[in-house]
Amino acid sequence: MSCHVDKNLYQDREIASCTFLENDQFSRAAFHIAFFSSSYLVPLVLISVLYMCMLSRLWRSSVGGRSAESKKSKKRVTRLVVVVVAAFASLWFPIQIILVLKSMEVFVPDTYFKISLQIISHVLAYTSSCINPLLYAFLSENFRKAFRKVSLS
Repeated sequence: MSCHVDKNLYQDREIASCTFLENDQFSRAAFHIAFFSSSYLVPLVLISVLYMCMLSRLWRSSVGGRSAESKKSKKRVTRLVVVVVAAFASLWFPIQIILVLKSMEVFVPDTYFKISLQIISHVLAYTSSCINPLLYAFLSENFRKAFRKVSLS
């Protein structure tokens, strides 16, 4: 990585930026594919597989029997898991696509709209980090009951 100062880049102000050195030992595309895989695909596959294992075990268990209430509870848990995984996937997807498109020089943030789109995409991705407690609070009756019990104590 190299840092340099570009003069006269924006209204005669000096702007410092860091860029990758272009040489035979570095593949920009390989870096971005690895970054996309490690920061989005692998976590998405991992949480999907682990949650599927958890749901599979839940649905095979005989706890609660085959009562209507047991099935209803299992459906609520399944819905919660699907929403949590979908939230992760959808909130991180926009910034990941922008980063891949930037690496291929298809997306160039050269307008206020594109810059705003990139900023909004970053905010959505970071929102993913704090949304799970809210999802649990709104979608899990047991979570709400436990929270009320603790807050009344």
